[in-house]
Amino acid sequence: MANANELLNPTQGSTAPSKGKPSWDQFANYVNTHLLNRPDTPGDDSGTEIDFTELKDGTLVELTEDSKDPDRACLAVWKDGEARLVDRLERDGRVFIPSPRKNEILRHVRLPKGVLPYESVQALLSRLECLISQCVDVDEKYLPVLADFVLSTWFVDQLPVAPYLSVVGLPQSGKTTLLRVLSLVCRRALLIADITPASFYHACARFMPTLLIDEARSVSCDRILRLLRSGTTRDVLAVRNNRTFYPYGAKVISWLEPPDDPALNSRCVLISMAEGKNTALVSVDEPQVQQSAADLQAQLLRFRFESYKKLQLGRIPGDEILRPRTRDILLALSAAHAHDAKRSERLLEFFQSGQGVPPEPLGPEQNAVLGALFAVTHLQKGFSSMRVGDLTRIVNLFLARAGEHLRLPPRKVGAVLTSLHCCTRTRTNSGRAISVNRQDAEKLHQLAARYGLDGFADECLSISPNDCRLCQKAGLNKRRVDAATPRRPDLDQETLNILNSVIKYRYSNLTGPQGKTHRVLRAGELEVKKKVFARQRFSPGKAQARRDAGKRKHAA
Repeated sequence: MANANELLNPTQGSTAPSKGKPSWDQFANYVNTHLLNRPDTPGDDSGTEIDFTELKDGTLVELTEDSKDPDRACLAVWKDGEARLVDRLERDGRVFIPSPRKNEILRHVRLPKGVLPYESVQALLSRLECLISQCVDVDEKYLPVLADFVLSTWFVDQLPVAPYLSVVGLPQSGKTTLLRVLSLVCRRALLIADITPASFYHACARFMPTLLIDEARSVSCDRILRLLRSGTTRDVLAVRNNRTFYPYGAKVISWLEPPDDPALNSRCVLISMAEGKNTALVSVDEPQVQQSAADLQAQLLRFRFESYKKLQLGRIPGDEILRPRTRDILLALSAAHAHDAKRSERLLEFFQSGQGVPPEPLGPEQNAVLGALFAVTHLQKGFSSMRVGDLTRIVNLFLARAGEHLRLPPRKVGAVLTSLHCCTRTRTNSGRAISVNRQDAEKLHQLAARYGLDGFADECLSISPNDCRLCQKAGLNKRRVDAATPRRPDLDQETLNILNSVIKYRYSNLTGPQGKTHRVLRAGELEVKKKVFARQRFSPGKAQARRDAGKRKHAA
């Protein structure tokens, strides 16, 4: 065989070498063997490379590692409750061969070395918890969640949402050790210390690995954060250089502190780590740990084979109180053991406590508008309307007291009201006004309970949450012990004066079907009564003419 420099300048035309220069056949063989990692024997690559597939007759084929040669891959074939390992599979007129382990990504992916029987799914989960606690000093409340995550990675291609773990802790708190243990038992685990957008695309392009990113400083890149956010949802494509990639897949990310990305944080299960003093921990490199993990992987592969076609996502009683995104994570983690009601209930309690998934907070604009509306609706019973301009003044005062530098114009306040999907806006002679009915008030209380409010003091509420039925219904009159105390800057007299002036607004229906009466009472001004008609433009002259005609008719 000629050397590489000679092969880069082959002789065109004849397939035979001419004057010592290689032929095109030799050049192709060199490219296949050394650049594309393909065998140079024509008969060996005459097949379709696969890593997993389901054949027409229901046979499942999964990529595994050759137990005798770690540099080679083979296929585990599951048919009629039995598994066998083969180097190639001929079926339906096609030949299937395993993806070569010389691939730059696949060579670092941990694959199962066989298929072993297991006692039950409960026994598998118990062994996973034991393995993790044996090597890592982690809070006991996280052990079931970690075991459920490992189990879910073996079915992530069947789930609508890929679970994420966000491991947060100071240096030497055990984050790296936890990632190493998880990489031993997760399906197609790929442990990396750093990642770029290009390598992210390349890693997720084909094998759908379980990415474990340690000390993810580079993940602060906006492009990678966007990829991570989109990687939790199936069928979402990423396009790069006219090529499409699927960033979907289970992931574990460790950081010193969570990123400043509420959308990504709300897609992750938070695992908080702290430095421990347990001296009885076993090293991940110990032979018994490595062997136990290898046996678990082989058993988890059999469990995947047996449950692949039976997996069904089912609702857990009581999960309706969770946010939709948190509920999706719960269903993904419990899908493989959905029949175990007690374990699913414990997992639900973990998420209900608020410690599992950090709540995604509102932005400062939405928080200020919601807080202002919530405050003015508690000024006096029967409040129903106010002008958008006055609401804008209150919102900007809240922003100022909360230390925010931005200020909102009335148009932006209207846009936020649209996003909150509450309150009816109408145009009046004195400007745009918003009306709040009971359904809107219930929605405001639900939003306040869901997101929390920041930037105003309870003292500004004339009606106490204990006396408000909607607050009681939403649980706002109860302070959770585990809830963080929000910032509540003191309001000055100017803000309180504006809030109290809102009490003077009224919005009542007319007896006639044509319009409504909007009463506006401003401080230091006389009461002005104006009519707002729904289908005709209001004219003071016409109104006066109608009143004069009515007087003449009454006099007659």
